Amino acid sequence: MTKSRLYQFLTLASSLNKVRAGDFRFYVLCVDQEAFEVLNKLNWKNVHATLDEELGEEILALKKERRIHEYCWSLKGLWLETIFQKYPEVMRVTFMDSDLYFWDDPEKIFKAQGDCSVLLSREEKYSPKWRASFVKKLTRLTGEYNSGFISFKRDEMGISCLSWWKEKTLEACRIDPQKGIFGDQRYLNEMPKLFSNICDITTAGVNVGIWNYRKYTFLEKEDRVFIDKTPLIFYHFSGVRVINNENKVELVHETVENTPFVFTRYQDVLAGIVMLVKQIEPKFDGFATKEDLQKYW
Repeated sequence: MTKSRLYQFLTLASSLNKVRAGDFRFYVLCVDQEAFEVLNKLNWKNVHATLDEELGEEILALKKERRIHEYCWSLKGLWLETIFQKYPEVMRVTFMDSDLYFWDDPEKIFKAQGDCSVLLSREEKYSPKWRASFVKKLTRLTGEYNSGFISFKRDEMGISCLSWWKEKTLEACRIDPQKGIFGDQRYLNEMPKLFSNICDITTAGVNVGIWNYRKYTFLEKEDRVFIDKTPLIFYHFSGVRVINNENKVELVHETVENTPFVFTRYQDVLAGIVMLVKQIEPKFDGFATKEDLQKYW
C-alpha cells in the first residue's frame, strides 16, 4: 500500500469494524515509510503493518524496475504466501484492495463456500449502452475475474494456486494486451483450469463497481444498503482517488452516469478518516498525486 491509498484503506478497515461480527486481522504491506508510520501511530488492534523492505533486496529491486502500481500488484501473491508462512494459525487469507467498502458482513461468503480452496469474484461487465461484442472484447482484455477480492484457504490446492499466482506476478505484472497480461488480474482466468476446487463466489452483493453498477437500483434501509432487493456486501470504488480541494475531501472518478448514493456515504466517511489522521500526524499528506490521477491503461 502506498501513502496515497492510506485514507481509503482506513475507511475500508472502519467499514469492516462496523459490520463484522467476528474477529479479523489486516496484515498491511506498506511500500513507503509514511504510511507505515501513520499505521503504527494509530495502533488499531486488528491492523498489523509491515514495510516492504522486510521482503528482501531481490524483491526491492522490482521497485526500481516497475511503475509503483505495477510493483504493488506484483506483491499480492508473495505477501499472502508470506502471511501463511509467518502465521501458521491462519487458515484462510483474503486479499482486499484498499478501495473496497463493506456494507454487510463478508463472513456469509466464507460460510456459504467454506470448503473452496480459492474463492474468485467475477467482474460482471454491464452497461445498457454496451453491445455484447464490446463486453466480450473488454473481458478478453481485463479477464473474467476481479483481483480486488480473492481468498485462499490453507490446503493443498489453495497453497499451490497461490504459489503459482505469486510466480506469475513476479515474472510480469504490467498491462500488455498483446501478451494477454493485465496486471495481476488476468492470470486469474487460468486458476480454474490449472487447479481443482477453485470456486466462483456465489453470494450475491459482492464486488459491485464501475463495471456493473448500472445494472442495479440502490436503496438504503435501516443503515443497510440494497441493490434491488439484495443486501450489498461490498462496493468496489475502483478508480476512485481522494483529493484535497480547498480543504475539502473530494473523490475523483469516472462514474458520472446515475452515480449511486454510496459515493456520498463513502466520501463522508473518508472525510472523517482524513481528520483522524491529521490529528495523529498533522504533516501527513495522503491525497492523490499527479501519477495517481493518471490512467493505468
